[in-house]
Amino acid sequence: MRNVSAGPTRTTCPYCGVGCGVIATPRKDAVDVRGDPAHPANRGKLCVKGNALGETLGLEDRLLYPEVRGERVSWDSAIATMASEFKRCILQYGPESVAFYVSGQLLTEDYYVANKFMKGYIGVANIDTNSRLCMSSAVAGHKRAFGEDVVPVSYEDLELADLIVLVGSNTAWCHPIILQRIQAARETRGMKLVVLDPRKTATTQLADLHLPLAPGTNVHLFNGLLV
Repeated sequence: MRNVSAGPTRTTCPYCGVGCGVIATPRKDAVDVRGDPAHPANRGKLCVKGNALGETLGLEDRLLYPEVRGERVSWDSAIATMASEFKRCILQYGPESVAFYVSGQLLTEDYYVANKFMKGYIGVANIDTNSRLCMSSAVAGHKRAFGEDVVPVSYEDLELADLIVLVGSNTAWCHPIILQRIQAARETRGMKLVVLDPRKTATTQLADLHLPLAPGTNVHLFNGLLV
């Protein structure tokens, strides 16, 4: 049973990179989730995934206690088992035998601890994350174009643009709140939307111009535009 005495909590939707703010309010048998009207990313709006967040908060089928070989154990026992296995592998095969693959949903502080443990204590760099893999091409582009791995735009910039070009992005499905903001700017300011994508998607159907380039030819298009 949840603690229903707690009041509303402001937090962030975990699903995509938009970072929509939500307000979660515990009830007797559920958690009510609504968009945070004071949050700058979504201004109170949520997509269908964010609206369904409350339905994902049940404790059924979740691992609430540590287990070793399917048997519940104490935290002290679980930590001791992990430490002994790390030590055994390192002594037998060296520190390169240990690796971490962590989640893109970790907080910055969690990433720091995991990296400190792997690089500072074990002494190797065998740590990776799905967020690095999925963003590797964007990171390379940002570093070459702008000198650092920082997304060089804010949502307010998008709303002030005269032209937005989406490359291979089905924003309508992947970042629907951002597309709603773009659509609102199109209606009020006449912004134009161009989508480069070999597929026909919900986003291309909304575009002023859809360029269904053959896969791999977007580089030729950008080189031509630069020339």
